[in-house]
Amino acid sequence: MSVLYRKHHVLIIKNANGLDHAAYSFHQNSRNKLLAFDATVTDLITGKVVKKFKLKDLGERSLISDISLYQDDREKFFDARNFPIPCKIEIIAEHSSLDNFFINSWDPQEYWNQKVVKAEVVASYPPSVGLRFREMNFEKGPAKEVSEGSIQLKWVFEQMEPKAPNPGEDYPWVQFAPARFSLDGISSDMRTWEGFGKFYAQLIAGKDELPKQFKAEVHKMVEGATDDYEKVSRLYSYLQKNFRYLVIFLGIDGWEPRKAEDVLETKYGECKGLSTLMKGMLREVGINAQYALVFADDKKKRPLAPDFPVHSFNHAFLRVPIGDDVIWLECTNDFLPAGFSGNFTSDRDVFVITEDGGFLDRTPKYAEAKFHQVRNNYSLELQPNGDANFSGSNTYGGFPAIPFWALERYADENTKKSYLNSQAAGSGAIIANFTLQNIASREVPSTTIDYSGIVQRFAQQTAKRVILPTHWKKMDADFLGEGNLNWEESLEITLLPNLSLESGIGEFKHQDNLFDYNLSSQLVENKLIVKSSLFVHSPEPLGKEDKAILVNKINDQFKKTIILKKSEMP
Repeated sequence: MSVLYRKHHVLIIKNANGLDHAAYSFHQNSRNKLLAFDATVTDLITGKVVKKFKLKDLGERSLISDISLYQDDREKFFDARNFPIPCKIEIIAEHSSLDNFFINSWDPQEYWNQKVVKAEVVASYPPSVGLRFREMNFEKGPAKEVSEGSIQLKWVFEQMEPKAPNPGEDYPWVQFAPARFSLDGISSDMRTWEGFGKFYAQLIAGKDELPKQFKAEVHKMVEGATDDYEKVSRLYSYLQKNFRYLVIFLGIDGWEPRKAEDVLETKYGECKGLSTLMKGMLREVGINAQYALVFADDKKKRPLAPDFPVHSFNHAFLRVPIGDDVIWLECTNDFLPAGFSGNFTSDRDVFVITEDGGFLDRTPKYAEAKFHQVRNNYSLELQPNGDANFSGSNTYGGFPAIPFWALERYADENTKKSYLNSQAAGSGAIIANFTLQNIASREVPSTTIDYSGIVQRFAQQTAKRVILPTHWKKMDADFLGEGNLNWEESLEITLLPNLSLESGIGEFKHQDNLFDYNLSSQLVENKLIVKSSLFVHSPEPLGKEDKAILVNKINDQFKKTIILKKSEMP
């Protein structure tokens, strides 16, 4: 069931920025081939043709990624730079795909700041194969023509005004997907998620079978485990310590996992192979793990429509039901605890494959407080020059702990100390000694850091006064995740005998639409006790700009000070 694409694109370019709109690239491999390409560039001032391009004139480069050992993809590209302005660029291209597993979507207005005089797409297909489509932001459906052995659908747009960059605004586009499809001899039906799942069930069938000798090793790994989660955790830890994440893309390998025994032999795998091996180990100890597909990304999410099955995935991992609970195993991660995958796959739609089909599910949002905790406790002893000796204990839970788990996994002692100086302690810290301990409490990564050293210029000084901060460390955007945080801090500052309170002691509360902040301070004998709490509660994930604004607001609250008066030392 092959697909043939023909493209005819005419662009009038009036400034240099518009040359990007004429850029053309094609990913070519054993399944997809660029058959023809013609481009003509005309100078609109002189009316003369500047240059013509054929298929042989296109640039070409390999698409081996940083994580791939080998893949057979190459990119053909048309470089549309350095043409006279204004100009007309006309492109005619034709390419084919051996299968209809993927069918390109259509966006009538591909770029911001682009006026469309006319855009149309025509889709022709035999009724026996079928074609499904989903329209977004269209006022009416396509024109339809039926002839013997063929159905034709046609969409036309005219006079579309330029659109300014606005990711929140909805624009028209059409998504296409097959009704029936075939891939390397495996045929299935994509009209329902269950039917689509049957295709993947065939791809992964038997791939998780383990060699007999290794089965015995798996049982030894879980000896003495008190519950199923502990079994999962032990096997997951084994996977993390003994296998590398490495990708080989060849033909159908983009969708079909390698056999578990091959992953065992080579000690590496990509998401599909590592997930298949983990699935086999769990099955061996009586735990049913389900192969699952997702669009994984730290920032982007792709919702799945229950009534429109389509391949929209770039990653495989495991869904593991344990009693009434479900945990998700990110088998490419080599340092986080079992059941916690961070924001790479959190809070998004997932396609779960079963033996006889599949179903849609959703990964956890990790909104609970335990996934967003920071606790800082500092004891400081003020020195006459404004420096301070300090000891501190910081505890991080969930997302704030991730950098420290990575630090423990990858960094040497000097790198750890440098990172703690800049990220854990406050400004001016020079750490002399530290201990860092990572603990997994069920699915929650937790880190405790104990350390000591000196703080340079902790206090500001004038001739008659000493000014102390109510917070040693500023708020960091990395701690906010997507907009949630439960943060507490305490400072116990031992003062010099010649200092007495002038101002700044008391209670303070501040409420914002995204955070609540509380501060209390008191003087007990010669110790200044400062305690504060911050609760950040964004209902929706924050973008980079909104997060920066929020961080500035929080740090404005952190700027409060306590002023002490100096008296003559006896």
